[in-house]
Amino acid sequence: MPHWTPDQLQDLLEKRDPPAVFERAIELAQVLGMTHLGLRLHVHSVARGANVVFYNNYPREWNEQYQREELSGVDPIKSMCHHTTLPVLWDEAHFSAASEFRQAACRHGLRHGWTQAVHGLRGHESHLSVSRPSGKISLAEFYEKGAEVLWLCNTLHAVLGEHHKAQLEAESPVSQLSERELEVLRWSAAGKTAADIACILSLSQSTVNFHIRSVISKTNASNKAGAIAIAARQGII
Repeated sequence: MPHWTPDQLQDLLEKRDPPAVFERAIELAQVLGMTHLGLRLHVHSVARGANVVFYNNYPREWNEQYQREELSGVDPIKSMCHHTTLPVLWDEAHFSAASEFRQAACRHGLRHGWTQAVHGLRGHESHLSVSRPSGKISLAEFYEKGAEVLWLCNTLHAVLGEHHKAQLEAESPVSQLSERELEVLRWSAAGKTAADIACILSLSQSTVNFHIRSVISKTNASNKAGAIAIAARQGII
C-alpha cells in the first residue's frame, strides 16, 4: 500500500491555518486511496456550550442537503461515534433504520468508508471519515490503513480542536469582563461577601454589588456562584 512520506507528515504538522491543515489532510487521505475526507469537531465552551464545526471536501450539494434537511439527527454513524472510539466500518446494517439517508449519501459518492472517533477532555470530540464512491473496503485494507486514519484523526483533533477552542474562549463573555469585575469575582470566589470586598477594595458596597450584577449578566450565569464556576472552568480564577 502507499505510505505517507516524512515530508508530507511534517508539512501537515507545520501548518497552523485551519483550511491549510485540512487541505494537507485531504492529500494524505487520497494517498490512502480515499476520495473524501470529513471531520466533525465537537468543541465545548463552559459559557457557550457545544459548538460543532465541519471540515470536508464532500460535494456541495450533499453538504447543503445535510444542513437543509438536518440529517445530522438521523446519521447513525454520528450517533455511534458519540459512544465509541473504535473505528466504524460503514456497513449496510448500520443504515438499516436510515435507508434514505444511506441512499442519498451514496448518490453523492459517500458509499465505502469508515469513521474514526477521538474523545478528548471536557467533552471535546472529533469524528473523522474517509470514503470513496467505488471499491468496497475489505477487512484487510481496513486493518492495514486504520492506524494512519487514527493518527490523522488525533492530529486534526489536537490542531483544529485547539484552534476552535481558543476562538470560543476569546469570544467568551468571561473575556469581556473588566479588570475591576475580575477583581470582584476573584474575591467572591475566595468566599468574601460584598461588604468584605468593599472594604478590601475601598469601594462602596453598592458599587461591589453593581459589579457582581454586571459579571452575572456578562457571563450569562443565573447567579454569582454560576459566574464563579464559569470563570473557574476557563482558568480565569
